[in-house]
Amino acid sequence: MLHWPDSMVTYIKEEKFLISQDAFGQHIASAARFDDEYTTCQSMSELEDAVTDYYANILMPFGQLIKNKIADIQKMNLEIDMIAPDHGVIWRSHPGKIIQMYLDMAGGKSNLSVSIIYDTMWHSTEQMTMPIAQGIKDEGVDCKVIKLRATPTSVAIKEFWKSRGCLIGTPTLNNIMFPSVANFLTYLRGLRPKNRIIGAFGSYGWGGGAVKEAYEEFKKMGLETFEPGLQILYKPSADDEAKCYDYGREFAKKVKDYHSKF
Repeated sequence: MLHWPDSMVTYIKEEKFLISQDAFGQHIASAARFDDEYTTCQSMSELEDAVTDYYANILMPFGQLIKNKIADIQKMNLEIDMIAPDHGVIWRSHPGKIIQMYLDMAGGKSNLSVSIIYDTMWHSTEQMTMPIAQGIKDEGVDCKVIKLRATPTSVAIKEFWKSRGCLIGTPTLNNIMFPSVANFLTYLRGLRPKNRIIGAFGSYGWGGGAVKEAYEEFKKMGLETFEPGLQILYKPSADDEAKCYDYGREFAKKVKDYHSKF
């Protein structure tokens, strides 16, 4: 059940060779067929990033199954010199590394960092991201800002997964979330994320509603939430930007505290 119910792995004992189907794969199209070939022309960090992208977008819901199945393989004391997934590079130099990466990801391991994932209508919510991000960084926590309409959804999911904390920025449109943000959260909810802390912010005119709806989605996912969210009327003033900065610092403090539990 690592992606599909009929997924299975095959071990060829004479070659110490594990054919792993969807496990340990990546969405890489490259002339390099093996991990050592790929890292010669690219880098190990790029390969690891591709592994994380694949895991976050496809295998995130199956963390416990992954831990169980790797434990089953380890109990068999198999000698594994090479792992060949259905797609992506073949692991012949670092088979142990990819197994450990999967164990770490299945256990919810993340960076002590924050991803700000947002979209904007008239740039007011976008303007809020800058002082929020600065507040996070000034608290000693790394921060990456992702604009949804400028970023593939799969990349936004990967950045969410890599970070212990996430802030969702959404303007209010017709008293609900902006469509691209709602789409992202629907996609994320289907992946059943765990061990992350999340909050929301956004601007509004007339009446709000988007931030409240975002928190309703967070609670459906069962994620740890940072409350209350931050809402700004219209374009942020200098005082509003100061509130955004403070919000970023307070969120970063919560992220550090939450991260220390893992």
